[in-house]
Amino acid sequence: MENLLIFIYILISISLILLILLQQGRGSDIGSAFGAGSSNTMFGASSSSNPLTKATAFLSAVFLILSLSITYISRNSSEEVLIEEDTLKVEETGILPENPPD
Repeated sequence: MENLLIFIYILISISLILLILLQQGRGSDIGSAFGAGSSNTMFGASSSSNPLTKATAFLSAVFLILSLSITYISRNSSEEVLIEEDTLKVEETGILPENPPD
C-alpha cells in the first residue's frame, strides 16, 4: 500500500512540475502595472478560470494529502526493525602451549 502511494506521489509531483512550467508567467503583468498603460492590476482582478490553474490547484491539494498520508502510514507501520546481534564465542585454539614455561 505504501509503495503504491509513493508511486502515485511521484507521478503527481512530475505532473505538478509540468503544469507549473506550462503556465504563463505574470512578470509582464507586474511590469506593465507600473506605468506601461495596461489595464491589468498588480496581483489582482485576474480571472482564475484558466484550466491549467484549476488543475494545478487540484494536484497541489492531492500532493499535500498524499504527503501527509504517506508520513502517517510510514510512522505508524507495525513493522519493527529488530537488530539481532549474533555473539560468537571465540574459541582460542592456537599453537601456543597452555602453560607457558617459567
